[in-house]
Amino acid sequence: MRLYFLRHAEAVDGMDDAARALSARGREQSREMARLLAGGAIAFDAAYSSPLVRARQTAEIVLGVCGTLDPDRLEIVDALLNETNARQFEGWLRGLPDAKHVLLVGHSPSLGARVRSLIGMNDETGLDLPKGGLACVKTVDGRQGELKFFVTPRILGV
Repeated sequence: MRLYFLRHAEAVDGMDDAARALSARGREQSREMARLLAGGAIAFDAAYSSPLVRARQTAEIVLGVCGTLDPDRLEIVDALLNETNARQFEGWLRGLPDAKHVLLVGHSPSLGARVRSLIGMNDETGLDLPKGGLACVKTVDGRQGELKFFVTPRILGV
């Protein structure tokens, strides 16, 4: 299984953190990342997002552009919130149905920590996902994996 850890793209400022929507730049970051994935012929079998608006919007844009999984099939899960501890996340991850390509859209710092844990990287500063950043990890058991690629919006020119 390949897990695509995508941090939500840039969002507008706001008092209600959970309701913060993507900015115009964030929508563009999401579209460009989706174009990269679509160009690589990546077909998502499943997609999960944190319930926060900016994460959900990022996932919906990516799924819409990629066109391989209807955005209506996006599942909203608390497991992708920062408040979910590592043990809870690992249990959730191991319980996912069998799939080849899974999109996971969440937040910093937990998303980077999940990637580092899977690839056995102990240095907390060794890998951090910027807004709109993507890390693909290949795993067989959801406990350990191999980093296949890491892409930032800056690399894509946004």
